[in-house]
Amino acid sequence: MKRGCTALRGLPFVARGVLAGLILAGASPANAIELASHRAVYDLELERAKSSADIGGLNGRMVLEWVGSSCEGYTLNQRLVTQVADTDGGVMVRDVRLSSWESGEGEHFRFELQQFVNGTLAETVSGEATRDGTRDGAGAVFSQPPGTKLALPGSVIFPSEFVRGLVSAALAGRSLETAQVFEGAETDRYFEVSSFIGKERRGAGDVATLTGDGKALVGKRAWPVQVSYFNVDDQQGLPDYQVSYQMFEDGVSSDMLLDYGDLVIKGRLVELDYITVSPC
Repeated sequence: MKRGCTALRGLPFVARGVLAGLILAGASPANAIELASHRAVYDLELERAKSSADIGGLNGRMVLEWVGSSCEGYTLNQRLVTQVADTDGGVMVRDVRLSSWESGEGEHFRFELQQFVNGTLAETVSGEATRDGTRDGAGAVFSQPPGTKLALPGSVIFPSEFVRGLVSAALAGRSLETAQVFEGAETDRYFEVSSFIGKERRGAGDVATLTGDGKALVGKRAWPVQVSYFNVDDQQGLPDYQVSYQMFEDGVSSDMLLDYGDLVIKGRLVELDYITVSPC
């Protein structure tokens, strides 16, 4: 998957997304964190683009649904639709859909990504990743493309553990966390991830205009976060992409900036619904 071909990468798993733990596997603080199941909707627009990006305009919408618990596992569904106009007036509609399930202890991860361009299916990536906590005991096996495998380090983490660990780090007052993360969107790599967590504040920005469940975010504990994704084999020391957002103590994110170097996309939280799940 080429850089910039989809704004899926970098969501906070969320994320999904985010919207994206940073405490290594088995660490009790991350395992103790239970985040709110929710459905969040973000409006997307072009923040800025370099001339090399050949983009004249961009708008779209991202819907992220994160549901689960440590006993049942975590299900993440994301859909991101963007309409991109190039500088010559051409328009392309890209529709990226990602579904995944991650076990509560973070040892098993199933995923499927589909990417449509102008209504036609252009790419499918699906498979399963596992780890057993040993140095070499992790890997991903892909059903699409068939026969593809990827070795992963034993310390690798998956998206839900990433998010839980990041919130746990913020609550503990840490400002810098690193991790090795596999998200299931690509067949040939995982990422070295560095996250900077700013000073605690009370929810502001996008949430001021929310209605319904979104009103609960006003005044809730939050932190500004910047997450940088590095290619493991890149010797230049520059991130492949970066994501900045406001992270709430219950795992919801707002005020996103998705930075792909030559292209920056702004994501504004416009709807939020909390989802009730059975407790463990």
